[in-house]
Parts: sequence; structure tokens; C-alpha cells
Amino acid sequence: MELEEQEGREHFLSIDNLFEILGNPTRRNILSKLSKVPLGASELAASFGRKISRQAIHSQLKMLSDYGIIEIIGDDPRNIKYLINSNLSLRIDITPDYYNISFNVAKINDPRNNLELKDTGCHIDYQKIKTPNNKLRFLGERIKEIEVNIRSLEMERKVLLHNKECFIIELKNIMRDQYEEDLKTKEQPNLEKEIFYTLFYNPIKYFKRINIDKLLDDMFFSEMGPIRRDQHKVSIRHLLRDLSKLMDFVREDEDNWFFDI
Repeated sequence: MELEEQEGREHFLSIDNLFEILGNPTRRNILSKLSKVPLGASELAASFGRKISRQAIHSQLKMLSDYGIIEIIGDDPRNIKYLINSNLSLRIDITPDYYNISFNVAKINDPRNNLELKDTGCHIDYQKIKTPNNKLRFLGERIKEIEVNIRSLEMERKVLLHNKECFIIELKNIMRDQYEEDLKTKEQPNLEKEIFYTLFYNPIKYFKRINIDKLLDDMFFSEMGPIRRDQHKVSIRHLLRDLSKLMDFVREDEDNWFFDI
């Protein structure tokens, strides 16, 4: 599991927080509406009809605001509106032989300063267009082109993930055929294999130096208290030592671990 987070955020948005937020259909609906136009609580409540009270809308808005996903705009308390204030991206891959969840969070201070038409490479052609209708048509065509390209990239990514899973399956075959007997003599053979596959799920993350703390997080030991976490850290170091005896691309050097493939 990977997280990219902009430094200086006041609230840490964990993967659990993100799932909790996006797992609620009301919050998803609110974010969908706010991505199109800033709205006040009364306007949002009205859009839901009688299904959701204004008080419930305020509760959802508070949660989104507490995590820095939306912000309040306007100085008049009677006319407060809400605007999305963060870029969120979430990607989930779960297959019989591969698991990965990655997301990134970036706070937006001022969207107008972060997103400029000149950065797209088509602003010169756009400036030549005179009428609003033709400008709208031009922008719509560019958006359509981007959607086509995104679909193409998604298909390419699907093929790459398929190939990655094929390689992981072959890794598992080698582990079963060549190392299973050696691992059976160990106290925690499944944990050793879990370490092995965690390294290979994302070799770039662990290539060269193995960060034990990141390894613990990817194996979901981060939820444990500090004492149990330290105990697992010691166990993982011992298990890495066992793996290094079987495989020459896992090695220790002055209490640092390296993954050289």
C-alpha cells in the first residue's frame, strides 16, 4: 500500500479515512455536486429532497471539511458555500495473486494558480478562437481526446497488470518447487513468503535498500502498538536473514538490508 501526501497538511487522511469517506453514498454525492459548482448546505439539502435532513448534510460537510477535502468560501454566514479543496486519487488492484492499494492526497491552496491553460500546450490555438461557442466546442473536443487517451492508457495498464500477475504466479511456482522444503523447517514459513512477495509486489519501492518500517506497514503491522511492532520488526529481521541464506539478492550489511535484483 502506498501513500503520497503533500507536506504540511493539517489533517492526515489515511486509507481507512478515505474508504470511510468514499464508502458513504451521501458524501460521494456531495463531492460530485461540489466538483461542478460551489453549494451551500441548504442547496445541497434541497437537492436530496426529503431523503436527507439539513442537519445530516451539515454533519457530512463537517467531516469532509475536517479532513481538508472541502473548504468554506464566502464571508457572509448566511451565504456560506463549500468548495473541494484537495486532489484525491485512489487505485485498487486485488487479484488472486496480487494486492495493491495506492492513493495520493494534495491540498489545493488556489485552483486558479495550480491549473493554467498554458500548461496544456493548446493555449495558443485556443487564443485564436473568437466566439464563445467555438471556444466551448474546442474545449469539449480536447476533453474528449483526453478521455480517449485515458481509456487507452487504462487498457495498456490492464495488460501490464496481467503480465505482472503472470510473473508473480511464476515466482510462486519457483518458491513452491525450489524453496518450499527449506521453508518448512522454519517457525514462520508463511510470514517468510509474505515478506518475499511483498518485496516483489513493488520491487521499485524496495530496490536496493529495504526500509523495514515500510515493510511493516505493507504487511499491516502498523495498526499494532509500539511494543508489538518492535517485536515484529525483530522477527522480520530474522526472517530476512533466513531468506538471505536461500537467495543471494536479499542481503544484510551493517544492520541494513538490501534487495538487489
